[in-house]
Amino acid sequence: MFCYHCQEAKKNKACDTTGICGKKAPLSSLHDLLVYVLKGLSFYAVKAREQGIVQPRLDQFTAQALYATVTNVNFDNAEFVRLISEAVQRRNALCKELLAVYQQQDSTFEENPPEEALWQYEAIDEAAFIKLGETLTVPSLEGDNKDYHCLRETLIYGVKGLAALIEHSLVLGYEDKAFYDFIHQALDFSLTEHSLEEALAMNLRCGELGLKAMALLNKANTEIFGHPVPTKIHTDVWDKPAILVSGHDLQDIEELLEQTAGTGIDVYTHGEAVVAHAYPKFKKFFNLVGNYGGAWQDQKNQFAKFNGALLVTTNSLQQAKKTYLEKLFTTGMVGWDAIPHIADRKSKQPKNFAALIEQAKQNPPPTLLTENTITTGYGLQSLLALKDEIASAIQAGAIKRLIVIAGCDGRHKERRYYTQLAESLPEDCVILTCGETKYRFNNLELGEINGIPRLLDAGQSNDFYALITFLQALQKTLGAANLNAMPVSFNIAWYEQKTIVMFLALLDLGVKNVRLGPTLPPFFDEDILTMLTEKYALKGIDTVEADIEAMLAGE
Repeated sequence: MFCYHCQEAKKNKACDTTGICGKKAPLSSLHDLLVYVLKGLSFYAVKAREQGIVQPRLDQFTAQALYATVTNVNFDNAEFVRLISEAVQRRNALCKELLAVYQQQDSTFEENPPEEALWQYEAIDEAAFIKLGETLTVPSLEGDNKDYHCLRETLIYGVKGLAALIEHSLVLGYEDKAFYDFIHQALDFSLTEHSLEEALAMNLRCGELGLKAMALLNKANTEIFGHPVPTKIHTDVWDKPAILVSGHDLQDIEELLEQTAGTGIDVYTHGEAVVAHAYPKFKKFFNLVGNYGGAWQDQKNQFAKFNGALLVTTNSLQQAKKTYLEKLFTTGMVGWDAIPHIADRKSKQPKNFAALIEQAKQNPPPTLLTENTITTGYGLQSLLALKDEIASAIQAGAIKRLIVIAGCDGRHKERRYYTQLAESLPEDCVILTCGETKYRFNNLELGEINGIPRLLDAGQSNDFYALITFLQALQKTLGAANLNAMPVSFNIAWYEQKTIVMFLALLDLGVKNVRLGPTLPPFFDEDILTMLTEKYALKGIDTVEADIEAMLAGE
C-alpha cells in the first residue's frame, strides 16, 4: 500500500499499511487497479473521439468510478471489484467499435497500446485483483523523471476532484461534455512522460475546468433549489426522534424531507449539508430543524451522541463505531461493507428512505451538543448584493483586507491554526469561506464592519466558485488589474481532491501568494515546490502572527 493523496498521509509522506481514513491495504490495491484500467479505457476514448465516437454512458461511468476513489467515499471491496470489471468490459467494447472504424478506413493504431489498455482478467476474482493492484502503487509507476511524476500525480488527484464535481451535478441532471473530454485526455496523458511545461499546463487546465464544474453545480443547485440567502441556523435539539444527514447532495435531503413530513421525525444537517438551510426550496420544510455537530472528522463522536438514524450521501464517511453502526445508512457512490445502502433513483422516481425512517422511529431524540447559532448562505447572488458596500468600505479604509479561508477540515491538531487565525485577524478584515474549514471558526462572534458581517460563508466546497466570481466582480468595481492587485489573500486548507482543484484553479487564474496548509502536499517534491514558489509564490503556513503580518502586507 502506498497512498498520499490526502493531507493526513502518515508522517506527511504516505500511508503504507492502513490508511488514516480507514482504508485497508486490499482496498487501496483495488483503487490502484481501477485507476490503472480507467487510464487504459481513456487511451481508447481519446482515439474514439478523434473518430467521432462518443459513448455518454461510458463517460458518466468514468467520472463515477474516479469519484469512488476520492478520499472517504467508498470502502466496499465488492463495489470496486464491480467497477474494475465494468471498466474492462466498457474498454473492450469501445476498442472493438474503434477497430471496426479503423478497418473501414484501412488504417490502424499509430502506436502499440499501453499495458493499461490491454490487461484482461481471467475471472472476476477479488483476490486476483488485489494481488495485481499491489504491483501498481505510486512508487512502482515512477519513471526516471521524478519531477514529472509529481505533476502527473497532482493531475490525477485533480481529475478525481473534477470527477466528484461532475457526479454531484450529474445526479441533478446537469453535465458538460467538455469535462468528460478532459478526463479522458488527462488519464491518457498520464500514460506517457511529458515535459514539465506540458504537465503544468494540463494541471492548470484541470483547475480551469474544475472552476467551470463548480459553476455548473452552482447553476444546478440554484435553478432547482433557488439562490441561497443568508440564514441563521440553530444548533440545539428538539425532543423528537431524528435523522442526521451528512454530505453534499441536496436532492437526497429534499426527498428525505418530503418522506418524513408529518411522521414526527425531525431532520438535522451535518458537515457540508448545513447549507441546505439557506436554499429557499428547503424553507417550507418545518421538519428541517437545525444543524448538529461540525465537520466530517468529528462524526464518530457526534454520530454516537445523535442517537437517531444517520445518512451519509457523499464523501466524508468514516469507519463506524459499534455505538451507531446499526443506525447508519449510505447512498449514492458512498459505501462501506455491511452498512445498509439506499439504492439509486430509477425512472426518475425518488429514493426510498423507508428503512432509514423506520430506524429513526426506534431511537430517542438527539443529545444536546451545543446551544448556538451559525450563519451560512452567502452564495453568489447574496455576495454580489454586498459588492458595492464592500467596495465602498475598502475605498474608505474600513475594510483593509479580505481573507479567503476555504477548504476541508481534518483531524490534525495543526488545524487549530485556522481558529487562531480567524480570532487574531484585525477587526478591519473580512473572512470569506466555504467548505468544512468554517467549522473551525463559524461559532465565533466576529462582528460587522459598517453592517457587513466579518464572516461570509458561501456554503459547500464547490461554492468556491461563488467566492471567485464575487472577487472578480469586486475587482472590476475597484478597477484593479487582476486578483493579485486586490486586497485579498487566499489561505486554502487542503485535505482531499476537491481542494486540490481549488488550488489548481487559483494557479490557473495566476493568483500568487496562495497559502496551502496545514502541510504542503507530500506529492510535491522539492523541485516542484521550488518551481511553484518561483512562479506563483506558493507558501505553506507559518505562525498565525507571521502569516497575518505577511497577508496584510500583500505577501
